Amino acid sequence: MTQTRTVTAFNTATASENRIHADDVASRFGFTGGLVPGVDVFAYMVHAPVALWGRDWLSQGRIRARFGKPVYDGDEATTTAREQPDGSLALSVSARGVECAAGTAWRSDDSKAPATLPEADLPRPEDRAAASPESLPVGRVLGTLKEIYFAEVGVSHLHNTREDPALFDGGAIANPAYLLRRANYVLSQSVRLGPWIHIESDVRLHGLIGDGELLETRGVVAANEEKNGHLIVTLDVTISSRERLVLSARHWAIYEPRQVRGAALS
Repeated sequence: MTQTRTVTAFNTATASENRIHADDVASRFGFTGGLVPGVDVFAYMVHAPVALWGRDWLSQGRIRARFGKPVYDGDEATTTAREQPDGSLALSVSARGVECAAGTAWRSDDSKAPATLPEADLPRPEDRAAASPESLPVGRVLGTLKEIYFAEVGVSHLHNTREDPALFDGGAIANPAYLLRRANYVLSQSVRLGPWIHIESDVRLHGLIGDGELLETRGVVAANEEKNGHLIVTLDVTISSRERLVLSARHWAIYEPRQVRGAALS
């Protein structure tokens, strides 16, 4: 079984503090425009397993995605889902004739669910330290993001990511991509970042979040390393509602691209 779906990509982050999503800044990195956020490309990939497996997948599934090339605003982005012999789905997103993202979705994951991570206070925005190996040491507990999920916000996210609201009860159920965006937030609200790029996520789903429910997103630094000139941080993340685990993930981001490092050292 092979399914394809094409959407017109929309850059939801042009006003973001992360200026990699702005045309002028992205062009200095060799891109032709501001990048559509990786968490939104992730949303395009989520469609196939939700459409195929429904709420079962939203409560117990897994998806891993890696973002290798940019998707730009206005691109015709095509997601291909191919069923594998083991029942998993091989996923890819292409635009402009090139593969931009690839991953795998599994209907379920029977391994033991992780414990909810510890919490910490978020610093005031003006008190955030610049992202660095010193401010993001392995084991650092990032600030906890506490909020309420509202269906009207969720349905706006669904429209912006070109998703069918009917798959999520008109927004009454949170899309995993909406939740994964919180992994970005606990990083960016804990340290001060320049232009940065989300490159990969491995996500397990443990339950549904509905309209009016509390969300707590917690993160811990699992690794901080240099690779190909980039500084890359790896986070472990849990999202829970009143101690009920909803999502757990390992989340990778280039927090200081080599172009920025090179400019700073020159």
